[in-house]
Amino acid sequence: MSNGIFSVNFKASTGDYGSGLVVVKEGKANGGDPHYLYQGDVPKQSGAFKSQFTISKWREGNTNVVGIDNYTLNAAGTVNYEAGTIELKGSVVGASHLSMEIMGIKISDAV
Repeated sequence: MSNGIFSVNFKASTGDYGSGLVVVKEGKANGGDPHYLYQGDVPKQSGAFKSQFTISKWREGNTNVVGIDNYTLNAAGTVNYEAGTIELKGSVVGASHLSMEIMGIKISDAV
């Protein structure tokens, strides 16, 4: 099943790190944490993929792990819905020296 709620952990090239939740449903990923939202497209079937994710600040009080409040992340990785995992590596559009790695584990089905 390609729908699910994933717990995600990310680490940036800046040395900063964080975590959040992402809901994958119908080929879309929507998630966030206490200060940022993440949105993008994911494949409906397991495998390797490339996509862009929009990261948007929705509440004051914290600095993003790459030090930019609103940006697009060019990412590539794999999703395995059967095993319940997602792994991505990406860099910030217009600032490729800023990168991040993302690891996710499915914690529940999405309804």
